[in-house]
Amino acid sequence: MAGDSLTLLKELTSRMGVSGFEDDVRAYIDSFLRERGFETFTDGLGSLIARKPSEGPKVMLVAHMDEIGMVVRYIDDKGYLYVTSVGGVNPRTLPGARLIVWTKEGPLEGVVGEKPIHRMKDDERKKAPDLESVFVDLGLEPKEVKEKVRIGDPISFKPVFSRLGSSLVASKALDDRIGCLTLMLVADELAEEKLEVDLYLAFSAREEIGLEGARTAAFKVGPEVAVAVDVTHAGDTPVLAEKDAPAKLGRGPVISLGAALDKKVSEALLKAAKAARVDYQLEAEGGRTGTDIDAVRLVKEGVRAGLVSLPLRYMHTPSEVASVRDAEQAAKLLVEFVREKGW
Repeated sequence: MAGDSLTLLKELTSRMGVSGFEDDVRAYIDSFLRERGFETFTDGLGSLIARKPSEGPKVMLVAHMDEIGMVVRYIDDKGYLYVTSVGGVNPRTLPGARLIVWTKEGPLEGVVGEKPIHRMKDDERKKAPDLESVFVDLGLEPKEVKEKVRIGDPISFKPVFSRLGSSLVASKALDDRIGCLTLMLVADELAEEKLEVDLYLAFSAREEIGLEGARTAAFKVGPEVAVAVDVTHAGDTPVLAEKDAPAKLGRGPVISLGAALDKKVSEALLKAAKAARVDYQLEAEGGRTGTDIDAVRLVKEGVRAGLVSLPLRYMHTPSEVASVRDAEQAAKLLVEFVREKGW
């Protein structure tokens, strides 16, 4: 399955999906799910919801399909673009970054400009760039820029998908396209089965700007039980202490335990991992998790909630790193969770 998983993930990360502009990635996922017999529909905020109907209780698995990015806020007289972030863009990662501006006339490639280090003063070298001063160079004449680009046009990082070693990948938007991959693998495995639960797979929009799509999707579905699949910080690099981020790439999905999560659902996830013979890791959550499940669990009269995470290095950069094997193991866990209905 690794080859299929890699192909799917490469396609997912190559798609445009800045928060609020998820049309491209949504269409790709929708086609995949329809081919496997799932009913699909899109809610008012753009979240994609797929259903495999049954008379049983409603169970929703959710992963967000949007990514961080920017929008054009100003075009100067020389044709350079100035931007506003969409989600948590780290300005430190921007100088020299390759970007795509998505205009009505089609995509335009550009780069983030930066003063040459040779010309920087000592204090400039020590400072991180200010997002307000970041500019994008399209290499076009000012008149052409103003004809083609409009204020509010979205900007994404240029897709560059690379394999690292045997099972790691580097790409933009692994947060949370690797979660989307997990749900697609679940759909593929369960496509021909008759389930005892009314299964919904939600690919939420606008997570990066406030968990918005998950909230409306959950309101539409009204699940009894929900599990979010998102990423968590991997602490297996020199930049994070292991005690602050204990998850490691390639060691399996991370099951969260904590105050905001339903105890029976969490225990059922642990039981499913063991039954499926999946290696897993644990993470503690003292309150809010920072994932879609924070919005889902508060819908209507409350939803019994769980969280499965995938370790990720260098979150919210153009080159996030994750393990495809972790996603495959998470899918096996969730398939067992859905089949056994042990919650």
